Amino acid sequence: MTYQSKVMTIYILGLFMTIIDGSMVNVALPTMAKDFGVPTTDIEWIAVGYLLTYAAVIPAAGWIGDRFGTKRVFVGALIVFVVTSLACGLSQTLDQLVLFRVLQGMGAGLVTPVGAAMLYRAFAMEDRAKAAIGVLSVAVIAPAIGPMLGGILVDGASWHWIFLINGPIGAIAILLSIVWLDETRQDAPGRFDLAGFVLSGTSVAVLLYTLSIGPEKGWFSTYTLSLALVGVSCLVALIAIELRIPEPILTLRLFRDRLFRTINMSAALTYAGFFGMIFVLPLYLQSLRGYSAFQSGLAQSPQAIGVFLVSNLLGKRLYRTIGPRRLMVVGTAATAAATCLFATAGLSTPLSTIACFAFLRGLAVGMVFVSIQTAAYATTSMADTGRATSLFNTQRQIAYASGVALAATVISAMLPNGSDAASDTELLSAYQAGFLAVGLIMLPAAFISWFIHDDDVAATRGLTPRTGSPTTQPARA
Repeated sequence: MTYQSKVMTIYILGLFMTIIDGSMVNVALPTMAKDFGVPTTDIEWIAVGYLLTYAAVIPAAGWIGDRFGTKRVFVGALIVFVVTSLACGLSQTLDQLVLFRVLQGMGAGLVTPVGAAMLYRAFAMEDRAKAAIGVLSVAVIAPAIGPMLGGILVDGASWHWIFLINGPIGAIAILLSIVWLDETRQDAPGRFDLAGFVLSGTSVAVLLYTLSIGPEKGWFSTYTLSLALVGVSCLVALIAIELRIPEPILTLRLFRDRLFRTINMSAALTYAGFFGMIFVLPLYLQSLRGYSAFQSGLAQSPQAIGVFLVSNLLGKRLYRTIGPRRLMVVGTAATAAATCLFATAGLSTPLSTIACFAFLRGLAVGMVFVSIQTAAYATTSMADTGRATSLFNTQRQIAYASGVALAATVISAMLPNGSDAASDTELLSAYQAGFLAVGLIMLPAAFISWFIHDDDVAATRGLTPRTGSPTTQPARA
């Protein structure tokens, strides 16, 4: 097995654990609330606490990996994630579970960006499509099987096992990481930017929390507006400081690179719609239609099949032949259209029809994700890869929360007062509006993608750039 394949295998194991863990926890929340004898508003901190620490750590992950070595940090993050997972599974009180989930989020927040930096440094430009396809398959399959597996574990055993299952998977990932990985670090990672670390973690965490409570508390409530003001103020201060100091922890100057900036803008809208759909569809299937978590996951699984087919059978060839610009323009437009198809679903639409819609959506979004994952760092220097993955993953987390917040807000706005007594027809209209919202938000991504220059990513396609259009390699700021 080549070193590249070893790195990809290890990263896929770590990524699989962190993604599937979140999707299983969401399924188990009602059962946890019943076991602990607490209201839903309290049990939500199991998910929110994890999300906030996960997001707060990501901006600093690039510097931490560069400073202490990607292997050391990745292995340490896996150990933290696995140990706290086991602690979550053994928790006897809600306070214990929330505490360990917060610590678990810190480990997961380092696994994703540091692992991505290792992956893209290991693969040559012309082979990055192969790396992207491997990661993409897991990133889409894990959320699809998570609800099904979570439902099986919760119904057949107990919610404790959704955490304990991380033990054997994590042990394998840790052992392989120790044996297979080479240590890499940057010679001059720069001094630790304490102000940037505090402001980045605070701004991202507060803004994500604001997005999560906005639909429930009301966007114009004093509480929500106060949090938004704190988050935006920290963000403005962060931008001002990071663009001024010579060694920032969050290298915002990377956004001056045309390709990196354009793909991040397009990806943000695409991810918002993609994750917003993951929020709306289970609500429609389980809350309105009365299907179980297993049936809901089963109906969504064809999306993963569609992504797998496009990425593994055609992805690399399409990327090399057509290029990311056309793939992303067509793919985002087709994904938006496939998402809007769900708005035609009614109260008696067969589950097989929903599964067909999901399959079509998977075929479309597969083209987009292959292009994003392959081309995102094509003009980023090897030294800046760690910082670039931190920026990209920070953007993805904000997009995820934004998509869910958009969907929840639209659904809430469409429901009549006293929605607990709303008819199925009224609830259906609200969910249909939610489907349209998360579909339409992806349309601008097709327009933005048109400004991607295929020649900038020629190396990732195994081609030679045309004279006069060299790929840029921005120096570290």
